[in-house]
Amino acid sequence: MTAPYLALGLAGTHLTELTGSRELLARWDALPLAFTVLGIDRVDGSPPAGSTVDSSAAGAVLAGRTTGGRFLIAASPQRDHPYNLARRVASLGHLSRGRSGLLAGVRDAYAPGESSAARARAAVEAVRALEQSWPYDSVVGDRETGILVRSNEIVHVDLAGEFAIAGPLNAPEPPTGASVIAWYGPDAPPADLVLGGASVVVVPLDRQPPRDVTGVVLRAEPGHSVGEVLSAAETLLSQGFRPIRPGEPLRSALGLAAPPRRPGGRPAFPVPQPQPSL
Repeated sequence: MTAPYLALGLAGTHLTELTGSRELLARWDALPLAFTVLGIDRVDGSPPAGSTVDSSAAGAVLAGRTTGGRFLIAASPQRDHPYNLARRVASLGHLSRGRSGLLAGVRDAYAPGESSAARARAAVEAVRALEQSWPYDSVVGDRETGILVRSNEIVHVDLAGEFAIAGPLNAPEPPTGASVIAWYGPDAPPADLVLGGASVVVVPLDRQPPRDVTGVVLRAEPGHSVGEVLSAAETLLSQGFRPIRPGEPLRSALGLAAPPRRPGGRPAFPVPQPQPSL
């Protein structure tokens, strides 16, 4: 059996430490980890700490200041409407050159109000549809015709139910394709990856991780420093966990197939006409 890959699960308190230290960032960026969950405590049922950092803000810092590390931002529909979340996910995909993705959960411990599995699943479906509503290949930049975008390929998502969204998104899909969408826990919607199940397990930092799985997410507790977390990861990687070369886009690093596109989207714009004067 192939050795499992290793990932990290960091809480909000760790994100403050990581993003505030050049040394820790460089050390994290060089590790051959599969990915790191930013703010796993938002979706894993942990009680909220006294302070935290928004995972998408931390992701923007990592995307701009690193070149190798991959990450998932954690979110639920309590705080983030799918349209706003899709814009963040797509933007991070561009900034990170495909090294980022989304971990969706039912409830955000730091957000007011309640959510449900059905609402969270609907949010995941909306984010995926929105990010794919503007295909990257439609951006052509043809100077001879003056057609910069084949805008007729941009489609409405036309969603109803939990979230009524006509669409499309106001940003193109990342060059590396649709971002990886992961799900935390049971009752998963169609997603690229499920954390906390039988295949990719979440294990506390001080517990011996299994080896008969696809991947292990090493979950740091608030009392652990980022330095301790990175040292534990370095030790496990030296003991047979499968290294994954830094810098590779998240989807290809995990060997995940590209998701299918929703059929039948109605064009948001007419076929563009040549404008040679441009």
